[in-house]
Amino acid sequence: MLATAPRAELEPFAAGRKPVIYLAGAIDKVPPEFALEWRRQATEALQGKYSILDPTADKDLFLPGVNTDYFTPEQIVTADLNMIQQADIILAEISRTDLPYHGTSMELAYAHQWGKTVYVWGGCQSYWIRYHATQIFDGLADAIDHLYYR
Repeated sequence: MLATAPRAELEPFAAGRKPVIYLAGAIDKVPPEFALEWRRQATEALQGKYSILDPTADKDLFLPGVNTDYFTPEQIVTADLNMIQQADIILAEISRTDLPYHGTSMELAYAHQWGKTVYVWGGCQSYWIRYHATQIFDGLADAIDHLYYR
């Protein structure tokens, strides 16, 4: 863990505004409950201190085909990239060993290129994730504690 937050992480607080967090993680190929529950927990825990951008907010993940038939790839990717641009911090779930996390990995690389703070939870120790992450946490509770008490 980092001993102190880099200056870039503190600037939104110093400017008198809530920092913005984008919630990245698996949506496709996971049960809707999985994609939604951790985001609900993070939002409830952090919404007083942060503004939250959730890519699942405008989607009914229980609708059959929502990830394949209702939106074009351009709509999904453009919306996600726009939210990442607005965010100060990316909080990413990479906790499952049964998924390749293609989209999430691309989001992390994009965020890293733009100098965003990238927090990953789920304990993933991939070289690529370690390179692009500011910090990796074993679980969501650890990441939330760090964000809430920093």
